[in-house]
Amino acid sequence: MAAALTVSQLNTYVAFKFKGDKLLKGLAVKGEISNLSTGYASGHIYFTLKDEKAMVRAVMFSSNYERIKFTPENGMKVTAVVNVELYEKNGEYQVIVLELIPDGVGEQHIRQEQLKSELAQIGVFSSERKKGISKKPSSIAVVTSSAGAALQDIINVISRRYPICRLIIIPSQVQGETAPSLISKAILKADSIGADTIILARGGGSAEDLNAFNTKEVVMAVFKCKTPVISAVGHETDITFTDLAADLRAPTPSAAAELATPMISDMISELDKRNFQLKQAVLRKIDLLYDKAETFTSLIVNRSPSSRLEAMSQKLAGLDVRLKDAIGVRLKLSEQHFISLCSIIESLSPLKTLQRGYAVVRKGEKLVTCSGELSIGDKINIIFADSEISATVDKFN
Repeated sequence: MAAALTVSQLNTYVAFKFKGDKLLKGLAVKGEISNLSTGYASGHIYFTLKDEKAMVRAVMFSSNYERIKFTPENGMKVTAVVNVELYEKNGEYQVIVLELIPDGVGEQHIRQEQLKSELAQIGVFSSERKKGISKKPSSIAVVTSSAGAALQDIINVISRRYPICRLIIIPSQVQGETAPSLISKAILKADSIGADTIILARGGGSAEDLNAFNTKEVVMAVFKCKTPVISAVGHETDITFTDLAADLRAPTPSAAAELATPMISDMISELDKRNFQLKQAVLRKIDLLYDKAETFTSLIVNRSPSSRLEAMSQKLAGLDVRLKDAIGVRLKLSEQHFISLCSIIESLSPLKTLQRGYAVVRKGEKLVTCSGELSIGDKINIIFADSEISATVDKFN
């Protein structure tokens, strides 16, 4: 015997089985609305969908409820496009209503809503998978009728806005029973030629005229494209599944051409602006390099041997001048000192004394300073200021 499950484990398992069953997704169920109530805070509506023999609980979330174009009422017969799920808390299954259609709308609409639900489940309409459109395409592939006005509108707009872009026209039938197959093949061909962008377009028409663009075959061809796709199908108010699957929707073929291309005059203006900025940057760089060159030149000149020799020569010349000045000053001081000494010597000179009436007596080479150094008969020389005489000592007084 297998281990026992808790009630919550059982409900979780059954809920998982419900969610994994593709047959319970996007079902169309007919019935009558009863027990209708509204969650005022959430905006969801809750009701019972019933027929003569059975009933099932139903909830429609506000995001889906806001899209319906009528007001549900008790007793109203409707067709609901639903996903079947288990409400784990109380173990009851219920239906999550995706679309609500009053009786009489038609089987075609129900089939469209079921297909839409199926495509949504596999992520065809997911915004996360959408690719960015090239801002400067070199080539654009256009899938449309070769005889339609949509093609001429696209050619005229691109020729005016961005004439350097190469247009690759891939003609296709855009309505009728064979249109889905032909459109799909044209899209796959456009995706294989290496274009930067694909424009899928057709002019306005009735809902029946646009049916080809609501087929799974065409939508999946768009979904599988590696090349970014712009969809421009019908008028602005027409929204097809192809529009939802494409990387970008345009309200008209002309608008698609505008979204696919830049304005060449704007590009030229931007180029002129960039060119001016580049010139200014180059001039600033040249000025900066010129300033650096001058700085380096000054450093080279200042540090060159010739500059150093010149500086040393100037320094030597300065030292020479200072030396000469110092010698001159020293000589002047020495001269003054010499003159001073001469004056002192002159003032102490015996000649000065002689000039005052004195005389000097010598006995040979010896200076006689007193009479006791002489004897009678000694030969002496008497020196006067202006002359010298010889004498003999004959007596002492």
